[in-house]
Order: sequence, then C-alpha cells, then structure tokens
Amino acid sequence: MSKTKIPITLLCGYLGAGKTTLLNRVLTNQKGYKVAVIVNDIGEVNVDERIISKEAKIEDSSSIVPLTNGCICCTKKSDMVNQIEDLMKTGKFDYIMIEASGVCEPLPIAQAIEQIECGKLDNVVGVVDASRLVEEFDEGNALLKKDIEEEDIESLLIQQIEFCSTLIVNKRDLVTDEQMKKVRAVINKIQPVVKVIETTRCDVPVEDVIGTDRFDFETVYSSAGWVKALEEHEKHEHEEDDDDHDHDEHDEHHDHEDHDEGHEHHHHEHHHHEHKHEGESEDEYGIGSFVYYRRRPFNRERLDSFASVWPRNIIRSKGVVWFSDEDDMAVVLETSGRQIQAGYSGNWLASCPPEEQKRVLAQEPEMKRDWDEKVGDRMIKLVIIGQHLDRAKIEADLDSCLD
Repeated sequence: MSKTKIPITLLCGYLGAGKTTLLNRVLTNQKGYKVAVIVNDIGEVNVDERIISKEAKIEDSSSIVPLTNGCICCTKKSDMVNQIEDLMKTGKFDYIMIEASGVCEPLPIAQAIEQIECGKLDNVVGVVDASRLVEEFDEGNALLKKDIEEEDIESLLIQQIEFCSTLIVNKRDLVTDEQMKKVRAVINKIQPVVKVIETTRCDVPVEDVIGTDRFDFETVYSSAGWVKALEEHEKHEHEEDDDDHDHDEHDEHHDHEDHDEGHEHHHHEHHHHEHKHEGESEDEYGIGSFVYYRRRPFNRERLDSFASVWPRNIIRSKGVVWFSDEDDMAVVLETSGRQIQAGYSGNWLASCPPEEQKRVLAQEPEMKRDWDEKVGDRMIKLVIIGQHLDRAKIEADLDSCLD
C-alpha cells in the first residue's frame, strides 16, 4: 500500500467572498489532478454543491461530498475527517479540496486534518472581499455597527486572514488603488508573511491553490501579527537587559511607571523602551500595535465592565493575563473586533512547589530572565493591534482594571 499522502487544500472565507467561484475555476482547469471536493454548508440545502456541479460540469457525483446542517470547524468536524478518509480509500483521487462554510474558523479544521494519517494539508486559502475589507476597517466606521452577525463576520474575517498560507483578496476591481493600499496595510498588520494575491472574480492560477506545498502549521500559526508584535517586544526587553543599567534614567521615569512600584528596575526599562519604539509600528494609515505589559493582576469584574466598552478601533488583541481572584492560573485573552474570549493556559510556575520552580528556571533561561522575586512569572502581556490607537488612553483604561 502506498505511503504517499494525499494533499488537501482548505478554502475559507466569509459569505460572498468568492470561494465557490475560485473552486469552480480550479475544477475546470485541474492541470492533471483528479480532485475530490467536500463542500460544507450550514443550512439544510447545500447550495454551493449544486453550483459547483453545474458550473464545473462535474459528471461523477462521487467527487463532490456535501456536508450540511453544521459547521466543519465544530459540529461536523468528525464527519469531515470520515469523508476525507473514505475518499482516500476509493483510490480515485489524488487531491482533495474542502470548501468551508462562510462561518468556519480555519484553525480547528486544520488541526483535524493534520491528524489524518494519509492526508497532508497542502494549502489553507483565505478568500476575502476587498470592498468589504475597506468597509470593515476604513477609519473604524464599520466597527460602530451593533448587529451581532456583523460582529461575528468581522471576527471570522480576522481569523481567516490570520491563519492561512495563501490569501486571495478578491473583487479588486471594486476598490481604488488607494483603498487597496489600505487593505494591504491592514492585512500586513494582522498576518505579515502570508502570500497575498489580488484578483477579480477569483481569476488565479491553479498552481497557487493546489500542489503548492505552502502550508506548515507552526509557520502559519507563529506568523500572525500578534505573535510578531510579542516577539518584537521581547527582543527589545532582552536588548535592554543586556545593556548597562542607568539608574538616573529610572529615577527620571519613576512617576510614569508607578503602577510597577516595588518591582525590579528592569521592568521600568522594558516599559520605557516600548514608548521609545511606539511610533515605529504605525504605517501611513495609522495602523499600529503595542504590547501592554504589567506585573499586577486584573480585577475580573473591572475588566468585564471595560469589555462592554472595548475600543472599537482595536482590530485584534491577544496575550496572557493574570486575574487576582485566580492567582494560580494563566489565562489567554483574545479579541477580534468586539468579540472577547478567555481560556485557561495552565498554571503559573510561581504557583508550583519551590523544587519545581528551581528545576524549570534552571532549564529555561528565558523564563528566569522574566522572573520577579515578588510575583514570579505572573504577568499581563497583551498585544494590541488597531487603527489610530490612543495608547495612553488604552493603557490608562486597562490600568484602571488592575487590582
């Protein structure tokens, strides 16, 4: 039996972006591939399946598998895996394409596909509507909408841009050159290394969609804009730690840093360094980022109250946070537009027995570098990405949520 893994392309994008159009283009010009297609629709009738069969002139109905009444990133995930394995067993296909529904998040789908023994995720293609991107991020005006569905789409849009190896910006003909520059600026801040292709009616070469060998889970996951911002912050921290300590400078900035009173001097240095580099992260459209870094915990109730008035021009934020009412647990906090989620990440090392602390700190110099004698590894380190960010105001508001 052949050990060759069948490559898979995953198409994601919100409703109306052009996924089905792209799929039809690939199916009518497969360049020798025998492609099977899995189409996911959250309704009872899989409209995309019918469109694909008709437009791509598919005669073998077994090459198109509909998955209806659920989303393959959650309720239909096991069904998708079973269908992929069944298609592979037929021996009729050497490539599989999956068109996710407009409300699918790509990350959990990719995780499921990665577990399939005979399959290999070759490319995750995000398809976005250029004109819609302009509306969503133009001066933050679209973020003023209160409709829940709009917020959901906005959140999905960010995740689909963030987690893909190829991004097709469709409907290029509907925006001006200046608007497109702004779209590219937003994309670059959310996902700075993705291959971006601008198209009209998804007219893209087949070789940019299938047979690319472009997807690598760790590379895609670690290349998101919030990860890059965090890495840059830590790089500057370490540069400061390697420099000679200037105590006069600490005295000069002590009042500005009174929220960190009682902690080691290098924390003051780090935060001061962030301010020096703040302007470097903004582009001509005012899209920028910074890292909110504190060694005090959030008060959960205060942060919850602030979440109800979360700044509308924050496009994305993610990081680790510390709550005063749960001193032992590290929590990952992330926002996409107005959607805010939090989940446990594990225990702080500072909550573990002293012997374990000593062992881990000896093995991991990076953790030892960040260790504080009073709070250990507990911290808040949150990447904030947005447009025309008032950093001082956001930091002051977040500081008011601290205990």
